[in-house]
Amino acid sequence: MNPDPSTGIHRDLFAPTLLRALVALVLAAVTIFWQEPTMGVVVWGVGLYLLLTGAASILLQLRLNGNDHVDMGPSRQVPQSYGVLYVVGGILTLVGADSPGGLVLYAGLVLGVAGLTELALGLKFRTTFPLGRDWTIAGLVTVLAATGLVLVVDLGAKALFGVVGAAAVVIGVTHLLAALSLRHEDRRGQAPAGTA
Repeated sequence: MNPDPSTGIHRDLFAPTLLRALVALVLAAVTIFWQEPTMGVVVWGVGLYLLLTGAASILLQLRLNGNDHVDMGPSRQVPQSYGVLYVVGGILTLVGADSPGGLVLYAGLVLGVAGLTELALGLKFRTTFPLGRDWTIAGLVTVLAATGLVLVVDLGAKALFGVVGAAAVVIGVTHLLAALSLRHEDRRGQAPAGTA
């Protein structure tokens, strides 16, 4: 189902992909430069990351719904499902995660379930949809981050922040590259015949 650039699908995917990349890269930068974060900083950082990642996924879903050329069959609503999960997880993390165990319970559970969902979607469409490979990478990295949170729960706030930040680096870079590729494909599709 590799969509033709002239269908506008690349343009529709660009903004949500760029938004997700920027959210991830901002969190990654905060985790790198904030050397001694308190638990409160970690909770707010991870909670906002989940919330904004969910918003980007819901925006992606709205863009997919608005393009008649997208044919993902029954999987069409999957980005919305993990987007809502990220939003709910972000809110629960901000409201209820006041300890390392609470952060792992809320954020780790959401990252694990959402990551598995995105990984399954990516594997299904890895060669037939413009974001298939990026979904696969993001899903795998998110599942690894959830596992990492469980493993470092006793090491303190900095370790928890570092695990989520490391995943955010990978997701941010891959999605930024994907956004730039989508922009290029969109411009190629808009170019007059013979100039692309």
